[in-house]
Amino acid sequence: MSTLITSIAVGDRAVSDARRVSELALALPEASLTGIAVAGLLAPRPAVAATRTGLQWNSQSAVTDDDVVRVESVVTRVEQSADGAVLDRHVRLVDDGGSVREQGIETWRLPDPAGVRYDPAVDFCTPAWGEVLRESLSADPAFASSLATWDGTVGLRCTDASGGSREVHLRIYRGRIIDVARRVPGGATFTLVIPAVTWVDLVVAEHNDFMRRAISGEFSSSGDGYEYLRLTKPLDIVIAHARAAAREWQSVSGHTLPLTCGREAQS
Repeated sequence: MSTLITSIAVGDRAVSDARRVSELALALPEASLTGIAVAGLLAPRPAVAATRTGLQWNSQSAVTDDDVVRVESVVTRVEQSADGAVLDRHVRLVDDGGSVREQGIETWRLPDPAGVRYDPAVDFCTPAWGEVLRESLSADPAFASSLATWDGTVGLRCTDASGGSREVHLRIYRGRIIDVARRVPGGATFTLVIPAVTWVDLVVAEHNDFMRRAISGEFSSSGDGYEYLRLTKPLDIVIAHARAAAREWQSVSGHTLPLTCGREAQS
């Protein structure tokens, strides 16, 4: 396993060279472990002292010795503390036909918190991120107009590794976000649920394709489904502001835009 040496941020991507599985000379007790082993060999370790503490893996079509695959990875979450940092990374094995064969979410721990770059603008579905959106949306007349008569709470959830999730509630009254919290009394009117890797794709993609993804059924929701469908326009505006916040952070001195895969894998 090779090693990255730069600090790490949400949205950082890497793509390995394509390799034939048989060339990796794997010796495994079970064939079902092949994909995990290939990903471990081809995906770079986040940092020299990083330790993998968790792995959630899913096989759509298990790779075999005859397959030629590459690994595509993207960092979806970082957290800093006094004694280190934790990050989640979404990894997928893509064959030479462009199909995703296996994928998973790795959790890594770094002993030095300086090894990651954190900012609320890409800490999706947290109160700090919600406050960034509230400040930005407060100056957008289109958002205010789209919810001018609405009184309710929008929940936004980001699903992470091992069943964990981040969730923030935006309490809205007549076009204004009047409260941002992990939970509001009575709960959300509805909650939009999006995997962390898709949140990353939404905010760093060249164009805002929230509506296309919503129409194609990529997202799920809980609560009042009618209100969710009725509020797709203001949700699209929220995503546009989330994209603007992420891009503003990415453009600051010393931080460059994440790498992009350059090739679209087929799920």
